[in-house]
Amino acid sequence: AVAERLSARDPDDALDTLDDDPDHAPHSRQEPGLGALPGGRGARKEALVDIVDDPLQLDWQKPRNHWGRRLIWSLLIVLAAAALAGQYIAYHFDELARQDQYRPWFQQLCPSLGCEVPSKVDIARIKSSNLVVRSHPDFAGALIVDAIIYNRAPFSQPFPLLELRFADLNGQLIASRRFKPGEYLSGELAGKAEMPSQTPIHIALDILDPGAKAVNYSLSFRSPE
Repeated sequence: AVAERLSARDPDDALDTLDDDPDHAPHSRQEPGLGALPGGRGARKEALVDIVDDPLQLDWQKPRNHWGRRLIWSLLIVLAAAALAGQYIAYHFDELARQDQYRPWFQQLCPSLGCEVPSKVDIARIKSSNLVVRSHPDFAGALIVDAIIYNRAPFSQPFPLLELRFADLNGQLIASRRFKPGEYLSGELAGKAEMPSQTPIHIALDILDPGAKAVNYSLSFRSPE
């Protein structure tokens, strides 16, 4: 029965009842005054007075700049690399100075450094022709070796060492000898250090006869260094 009474009521009547009820009337928001707050301005002033006005000391250091140390290490690395390069150049000086790509640099620097650029050497460009071995007309048991040698390189180079070899019919070596430039040069070329380019040079050598089995002979060239 109670439920029926509640459902039978008009919703609009319920709203009107709420509007007429003074207990449900809207109220304005009650904000406490600033003076009523505990610890207001007076308390703030007292707290500020209690602060001790001491100077602040900040322990701050400027970060160190390590460019000086880096510069020193860079210089040490450069000096070490230069020392290694200098040792390599000194050890391979002749070889490097004879190469076409490096030779102009050595030719410019050596007059100032007091070094001497070595002559270029290309033994493969030295050729021989007209090699003749015959009995010596004045001495028994001796032979005379005649030959023409050429420097086919476009540059002059030191006179080579001559190597004369004798072999038997089977190619077995019987005797050999090497001759220095001072031993085979004569006339105007005596004492000369370099072999001119594209110039035929006649040589004549006196040697002991290696025997009747030495029927084959050859002339080759070796580097003077």
